[in-house]
Amino acid sequence: METGYPSVMLELAARHLGAAADEVTITPLTGDVSTRVYLRAAAAGRTLIICLYGEPFDESERAIDRLAKLEAANPSARLSYHSNALAHIEATRLFSDAGLPVPRILATAGADALMLFEDVGDMRLQDWIANRQPAEVRDAYLRATELIVEIQNATKLALEAGSICSHMAFDEAKLRWELGFFFANFINRYLKLKLDPETAGAVQADFKALCGELAARPRVLVHRDYHARNLMMKDERMFIIDHQDARMGPASYDVASLISDPYATLDAGLMDELVERFIEWKAVSRQPLDEVAAFRCELQLMTVQRMLKAIGTYASQAALGNMTYVPYIGPARDRALAAMQALDRFAATRALLEEAGGSRQ
Repeated sequence: METGYPSVMLELAARHLGAAADEVTITPLTGDVSTRVYLRAAAAGRTLIICLYGEPFDESERAIDRLAKLEAANPSARLSYHSNALAHIEATRLFSDAGLPVPRILATAGADALMLFEDVGDMRLQDWIANRQPAEVRDAYLRATELIVEIQNATKLALEAGSICSHMAFDEAKLRWELGFFFANFINRYLKLKLDPETAGAVQADFKALCGELAARPRVLVHRDYHARNLMMKDERMFIIDHQDARMGPASYDVASLISDPYATLDAGLMDELVERFIEWKAVSRQPLDEVAAFRCELQLMTVQRMLKAIGTYASQAALGNMTYVPYIGPARDRALAAMQALDRFAATRALLEEAGGSRQ
């Protein structure tokens, strides 16, 4: 038996692998920015994924109902370890019911702060595209875009079921919190800049206008972190992971995350095609866009917000000594600037990004 791991974890994994506990081998997995720990358990020629949470959780239906009510009362609250586990259960149930390709939950052991998941491999879309022909990359991204439409088509299901996902939203407070996170971590901690009151006030005015307009847009179900590291390729299929923070947001949210993804640079022609196909597929879906012109503007606004939030996340990790994400600050900055330039708005924030730079090593 593997040493250093709880016996209950090994026994549970062994039961689902059809092996004895002493036959199970455990391999730690490297995840993205997360408070969770992921491990791969292997035995008898089979594998599964173990997720370890920071504290025990109650996975009962009653606990999930309580969380839904809590999130309804305060949708901008950050999830704790406990509620994060429940949200993962609930979001997986919702996505599965909608026919979306997410890893199945094989078992939960809330008292021991762990869950077992179907193993969908290690091949992230980010890595998969590195050795593929342009036509293969195009097909993969068309599939990823199609999945965004399928997620949005599950909006009605989420609302009718009273899902936790339907009670959380990118309201103005949540969007503003994320830009505050960007400001604190990138401007203050990473670049170590202290802005004069006039400049700081102008940037905050940009943030207020940006978030106010996005919060006023119609909301659909969104993944919330839809990029090339959260799309897995296995056996010629694409799987969605890290969906536990799914919530209601603008229709452009996941589109902006996918096409402006700092982890994977797409050529302009493919980006344009993906947007056109999204609009086309939405037209024949159960969640059609109201106004295409308004959506295009929303997409630029959403790109600004998403990229600034991403920069904040990368900078916060750098401040903690994790330099893995520093190379992605520059691409995220460039995408945010391009969107602001296309809109011809947010002059104070544009000037700040242009002057400060985004790739300090």
